[in-house]
Amino acid sequence: MKSQEILRDVAQTIEDTEKKVNSLTKLSDKNKQKTLKLLEEARRNFMELSENVVIDNQELANFFLKRAVKLKNNTNDRFIEKMGKKEYMKSVSMINRYSKAAPYDFAGKVKDLQRAYRAFLFGMIPFYVVSGIFGPVYAVTALILIIPTLLAMFSLRKRGSLGLMLSFAVMPIPMVMGAFSIRYGIYALTNEGELTRIAEALGQSLAVAQGIAILITLLGAASLILLGYASYMLYKHRHAFL
Repeated sequence: MKSQEILRDVAQTIEDTEKKVNSLTKLSDKNKQKTLKLLEEARRNFMELSENVVIDNQELANFFLKRAVKLKNNTNDRFIEKMGKKEYMKSVSMINRYSKAAPYDFAGKVKDLQRAYRAFLFGMIPFYVVSGIFGPVYAVTALILIIPTLLAMFSLRKRGSLGLMLSFAVMPIPMVMGAFSIRYGIYALTNEGELTRIAEALGQSLAVAQGIAILITLLGAASLILLGYASYMLYKHRHAFL
């Protein structure tokens, strides 16, 4: 596949860039070592990826090559003096991030992200259902989280770092709510007095109250398990988000 050859060119370009770093005088020794470490990792990632390509994406591969060539051309004292060390180090860090994200586009690892996204989506739904069951106070909390949840879902689908941050920000409350729902559901099922209270409040039979307690328990368990899995998968694959 053509992408394999282009990715090898990316790795070679980064290697050429590494050779130019040592001659820089506008970077401190500390920044030189940091730059070389990031470039070496990026070069190794792109070279390994070139041997494991299963999806031919020439457009994206050429994008990486252009960025690598640009970094190579900018690896000189004149550019660093003009644009600043911070801007140069930012471009080095970005090529490193690209190398970590690339396997999700070329090696078929995007399936892992899709599983994480679905776990997040289906883990949040029970939280909103349970919040409505428990009453106004919990419903208001759920309403507050609607906008960041929607933003997280949209950004996650586009593999944006904002979506990753928002998802980690909104998941703790639903997970705590899930644990609370499990605890309350078990308490209600093992306490006839609580079932009676639920039945009287709803004007329904004990059987209906028992069904509601079971539903709350199952929804809480689903939310806790799915969001726990989503948290693990999103953190594990955090490098896929740019």
